[in-house]
This record gives sequence, structure tokens and C-alpha cells, in this order.
Amino acid sequence: MFREEMSSQAKPSLDGMAHEVLAKGRRARRARRARIASTALLAVGLVGAGIAVPVLSSGGGHSAAAAGATSGGIVKSADPTRSGTRTAPVGGVKTVPVKAVLTSVTSPADYIPQPAGPKAPTSSAAVLAELLKLLPPGTTSNYSYFGGLGAQVDFDGASGLGMIRLSLFSGSLNPDACTTPVPSDMTRTCGTLPGGANVLTTRISDNCIEPLVIDVDHGDGTVAEIDVATCLTWNGHSNPPTSMAITAAQALQIAANPAWGAEQMDAALVHDADRRFADLPGNAGASPSTGSEHVGTGTGKHRTYASTGS
Repeated sequence: MFREEMSSQAKPSLDGMAHEVLAKGRRARRARRARIASTALLAVGLVGAGIAVPVLSSGGGHSAAAAGATSGGIVKSADPTRSGTRTAPVGGVKTVPVKAVLTSVTSPADYIPQPAGPKAPTSSAAVLAELLKLLPPGTTSNYSYFGGLGAQVDFDGASGLGMIRLSLFSGSLNPDACTTPVPSDMTRTCGTLPGGANVLTTRISDNCIEPLVIDVDHGDGTVAEIDVATCLTWNGHSNPPTSMAITAAQALQIAANPAWGAEQMDAALVHDADRRFADLPGNAGASPSTGSEHVGTGTGKHRTYASTGS
């Protein structure tokens, strides 16, 4: 009965139905593609923002350092000598607190006077030569310069291979460096040597470039800083881990050596060092040389008793 009833009815027209269905499908596909493209663009934007944040933070650090230097304070950051654009390894670069460790104010006192004799303007070569003299018995290699007056060596001695840096700064230690809060991974200890020289010892637990930094204020405008690392210099992929090549006491003795001078040092030492290391690249961040030598016991006399960069 149903079939007979329906057979008597006029059949609906199918003209245009297929085209309408296809058109709806094409509109739905375009809408879906638009949503996918929008999501992709948002993801790219978020990734771009994630990349930009560290770069902007780094730039801010440099601005803070420049501002500190302008206002009479020097803000130091770990491992400043790595050249090129690289991703910082875990435990490598870490910026220390904004509170300046050094000030440009020159102390009138001369806590650790230099030995008498002819003097010449201090060079990075002279810093390197004096550092090699003061190291314990062992083998040194991979000499390089960094910063204004800084030298770096790999030292292989009784405690094994490790990296050591020494820098000279004009100015004096900031007396407020130990009175301000520091991050939980950092400790600062202030002390005084028998002659009156102020000493600042900084330890950063998660920074292999500057796990131990000792600053000694020699007075008369010279601060000597020694960094004892627990990793080697950046090799393009990582900072290979090592042990500290010298103890904190040995580092303090080196930093307190009376030969150091930010403006001038022994003339014979300067002239000999400039000839001896004439082929060593002298620009900041230069690649280490392949030179090496054996060193004997240090000869510093006033061993009374230790920031990268970065």
C-alpha cells in the first residue's frame, strides 16, 4: 500500500543537488585549512617569543653592566669571553647579582705594595707570565687572553686537569658586596688579610665557570681576581667537566701576590712576556693557543695565607 501510494506522487527534482553538496564540502575544507593555518601561526609565534626572551634578557644584562660601570660600579657576569652566538650549557654561564662587586673608586691605601724596581704598563701577556710562575708544579696548556687584563690557562697538577683564570681590575672592592642578598645558589664571604687587604670569596654552586671566585683588593687601585673552574672552555658543544685544579688556599695566595698591578708591573717581566707570547692572539675572546709547558713551584714571597663568564 505504501509503495502504491508513493508511486502516485511526483518524484522530487535532483537537479543541482550534487553541486550544492560539493560546494558545501569545499567551504568546509577551506574553513578547516584556515583553522589549521591559524593554529600553526600561533605556535610559531609562541616559539619565536620563547627564543626572543633569552636574547632580550642577555641584552638587559649588558645594559645593567654598562649602567653599573657608568655609576662607578662594575657588574660582572660569568664567562664573558665566549665568542659567537651559542646556547649556554647547563652549569655554564650565569649572571651574578646586579650589586656591583667592584667600584671605580681608587683606595688611597696600599695594602699589598708591589716590589720596588722599574715598571712598565701592564699587559695581558705579563698577567699570563706571572700566573704561570705562581702555579704549583704541573703542566699548563691552552693559553688565552680575555677581557681587559686577563689570562686563562688549563693546569694539570696534583688535583688533575682544570681551567684557571686571573684578571686585574682598576678600582677597589665594593664594601657593600657582602651585605646584600644573593641567590640561593650563591654565597659570598668577606675577609681581611693581615696587611689590611679586603678579600671577597664568591661560590656559585651551579656555575662551572665560576664555582670559586676570589677577589683581593691590593689597594692603590688594583683588584686581582682568580676564577677556579670545574669545567674547561667551550668546545663548540659543551664545557667538559673537570675538578678544581688548585685549592681555595692556593688561589688566594696567587690573587694576593704583590707583583699584580692594574696599571704597571715589573718592567723586565712585561718586556719578556710580550716577547714570549708575541704569537698568542691578544683580542678578547680569542681561541686558546696550543702552547704548553711545565712549570715549577711558584716564587711569590707574600703568600700570607683565595667572579664567568662568564
